[in-house]
Amino acid sequence: MKIFIGIVVLTSALIAIIAFSNQAQVFLLHKMYSLGSGMDDGATELFIRNKHRYKSVVLELLNAETPNTYKARASFLFGELLLDDPEIHEKIEDISVNHPNKQIRCFWFDVLDGRFEHELIAGSESGKFATYVVKDKGSRCE
Repeated sequence: MKIFIGIVVLTSALIAIIAFSNQAQVFLLHKMYSLGSGMDDGATELFIRNKHRYKSVVLELLNAETPNTYKARASFLFGELLLDDPEIHEKIEDISVNHPNKQIRCFWFDVLDGRFEHELIAGSESGKFATYVVKDKGSRCE
C-alpha cells in the first residue's frame, strides 16, 4: 500500500510540475519538436498558441553561451517564433552583433537579415496545401 501511495504522490507531483512550470513545458515541446515526423508541427503549434506564457523562458534561453547545448538549440527554435515581440527582438538584435560565439551570433544575424527565403512552388498560401522551397541568399555575417 505504501508503494502505491508513493507512486500516486510522485505521479501527482510530476504532473503538477509539468502543468505549472513553463520551463518544463518548453523543454517537453523542444523534445517533441526533435522527434520530427509531424510532432514538430504539433510542438510548434502548441508553442505559438501559448507563446505569451513562454516569453520569459525564451529570454533565458537566449543567454546560451555555446551552440551545442539544449539552451542554444531551443533558443534557435523558439526565439524565432517570438521575433514579433519587441523585447525578444531587441535581445536578438543585440546577440546578432555582440555575442562572443560566432555560430550563435551569425545564426541570429542571418535570421534578422532574411538569409533564408521561402518561395511558394505549389498550392496557395490561403489554401490547405502549400509547398515551399527554401532559398539560401548567403550569409553576410562576419
